[in-house]
Amino acid sequence: MNNHFRVAIISPPDREFLAAEIMLGDEQLAELNQEEGILSLEIYARRDGQPWQVNYEAVLEALMKAKERLVGER
Repeated sequence: MNNHFRVAIISPPDREFLAAEIMLGDEQLAELNQEEGILSLEIYARRDGQPWQVNYEAVLEALMKAKERLVGER
């Protein structure tokens, strides 16, 4: 599987604070948010019902990029 991640800061209508959306290709893999005063990761199911199979290092890099963009820490 090609692990092309994209991270964007979003302002979801159902959240008080900004969140970082983590996309894999054209599908949302996860969202990093800080609604409870701590960073929280929501992982979404694939549209086709299959399990996600991602490169470990690539997903860690995407998560660190999301954290850096959202709260300015690495």
